[in-house]
Amino acid sequence: MDLYLVRHPETIAPKGTCYGRTDFPLKYPVEDTADVTFSYLPPNFNHFITSPAPRALKLANALYNKYYLEQNRSVIDIHTDERLLEMNFGDWDGRLWEEIPRKETVPWMKDFVNARTPNGEAFTDLIHRVDLFLDDWKENGILRQGWEETNKQKLKVLIVVCHSGPIRAMFCRLQGIPHEEAFKSPVEFGSVHKLEI
Repeated sequence: MDLYLVRHPETIAPKGTCYGRTDFPLKYPVEDTADVTFSYLPPNFNHFITSPAPRALKLANALYNKYYLEQNRSVIDIHTDERLLEMNFGDWDGRLWEEIPRKETVPWMKDFVNARTPNGEAFTDLIHRVDLFLDDWKENGILRQGWEETNKQKLKVLIVVCHSGPIRAMFCRLQGIPHEEAFKSPVEFGSVHKLEI
């Protein structure tokens, strides 16, 4: 199955802001990102899943509307999955990195894979929930089997709109990238990444 991963559009979050669950408004009209992103997506898809965060859901709806116009689709078939949410940075969420005490950030940065943010997640927590998502949609996964039985066809193209953290976690799982190197690959706003699952 072809898996297309799409990152949400840019927000008005000031540069240097730590945010995962905080939802800042989009910086530009969602259609601007959708127009560019759509050109990198396949002409057809079977299923569409998005993070429930507004910044992802807005792009998912805009992309779906473009498919609707081109393919005359009549039924909204976008599903949300909370496992696709960005990392929860807890007490740091929505704050500028420079405002967070260094006594908190320095130990975390030395082991961001395993260390949790105060009242938040570690990267391993995000990896765990993304792995569960992938297990459900891989061949013989429970959600994939259910979808194929209900729709009486093979699931060939799945589009997922989410965040850079989950996308990087999927890179690690599906491309064998070590977790410590997850943030070395660029994942730009509105970018599309094709993987196989």
